[in-house]
Amino acid sequence: MAHLRDIVRFCTDLLQPEQFSDYPDAHNGLQVQNDGTVRKIAAAVDGNLAAIRGAVAAGADLLFVHHGLFWGKPLPLVGRNFEKVRLLLENNLALYSSHLPLDSHPRIGNNSSILARLGLVRCGTVDSGAHNFQMPIADGGGLGRDAFRRTLQGLFPRTIALEYGPGEVGRLLVCSGGGGGIIANLDGGDFDSVLTGEAPRHFFDFALENGINAYICGHYATETFGVENLARAVAAEFSLPFQWIGEDCPL
Repeated sequence: MAHLRDIVRFCTDLLQPEQFSDYPDAHNGLQVQNDGTVRKIAAAVDGNLAAIRGAVAAGADLLFVHHGLFWGKPLPLVGRNFEKVRLLLENNLALYSSHLPLDSHPRIGNNSSILARLGLVRCGTVDSGAHNFQMPIADGGGLGRDAFRRTLQGLFPRTIALEYGPGEVGRLLVCSGGGGGIIANLDGGDFDSVLTGEAPRHFFDFALENGINAYICGHYATETFGVENLARAVAAEFSLPFQWIGEDCPL
């Protein structure tokens, strides 16, 4: 058993959420508390009904998510919102959310984890702009574009490839989740290829007009790593059992 307050303190020290300018009113940290004790933890990308029900079924006392309950506007407690909060409170299930701090963490974050899974080494960064975090650039080692795409599809089977750049991947910019919107607003940069999870339509123009190899790998798929890493770090630190709650999300 562990105390919830100690787990929250551990996560705050690890993620340092105060350093980030997140999306409007995205609350990083403890969003719903429980009675203060934790015996089992679970993790999921989204704090949706499926994840909450899965955590309840698993007997968890604390659920870690990447996308929490609070996003930019008041949350009317009706319909699905009511059901989420009801399940959390009635089952003594605490909810902890971490968004941009978990995307960009240099060790356990989504972007760093993608590089590690691909066997690539960080060789630079690009500033994200308004959100106060650095997007990593990796040395692609001159790997042929076809070989890189096959490797990438082994990790992210639903990858969409927009290949308007060189035949070899030299410098790869990575930004998980909805990072395509951030990347598409960049005014060039020292990279020839980009990897992201989700992108707006003008991302196509960005790749085409700048001669970039662009790979769109799925918002959900590119953001499974960080929250699972965080939960596993907590489980190891406090000797707690852990369960991952996955979904077959194609987006």
